[in-house]
Amino acid sequence: METKILIADDHSIVKMGLTAILNKMRIQNIDTANTIEELKAQISATNYTHLILDIIMPDGNSLELIESINLKYPAISILVHSMQPVEVYGKIANKYNIHSYLHKGASESEIFYQLELFVKNKPLNIKKKVDDSVNPFSTLAVRELEILHYLLNGHRTKEIAISLGLKMNTVSTIKSNIFEKVKAESFTHLLQLAHVHQISY
Repeated sequence: METKILIADDHSIVKMGLTAILNKMRIQNIDTANTIEELKAQISATNYTHLILDIIMPDGNSLELIESINLKYPAISILVHSMQPVEVYGKIANKYNIHSYLHKGASESEIFYQLELFVKNKPLNIKKKVDDSVNPFSTLAVRELEILHYLLNGHRTKEIAISLGLKMNTVSTIKSNIFEKVKAESFTHLLQLAHVHQISY
């Protein structure tokens, strides 16, 4: 089957750079999506073999989409390409069967190497930059990371519950767990911790 790749990222320069590297590998069949809604539309209309996915998009975060993409399109290989810390977000690979997690701060040679393995569907162990204990957000489960982004963007419990299809008390419990795990004393403190540990939102 011909390799057909969808790059979902809202930064033009990132898409241009990835496309240029993939072109060097003689891969020409590449589409792009700028938002989660565009991603949903394109992935349902085209038989892609590979998906390169950013976590933070203009209309939300893509964490909650990955499980449904895996269920609906099990043949698609997924690589997460993000500025989010690997020691925090790399764990989504284990839960959602992600092929690899590539940090946007990686060198050009590392990006080329990982993309080459990715398009050949060869497994690659996710590398962590620092010990998990350094970053308090590394203790959060995937569902907690999903809700964390809503919190950091100022969404209230009811809004989060509606968006994720959860009960309000479930969201409240998860919020409490997040504050406890990262040792945040207030919402302002949570924002400060997110900034210190390079958690984008």
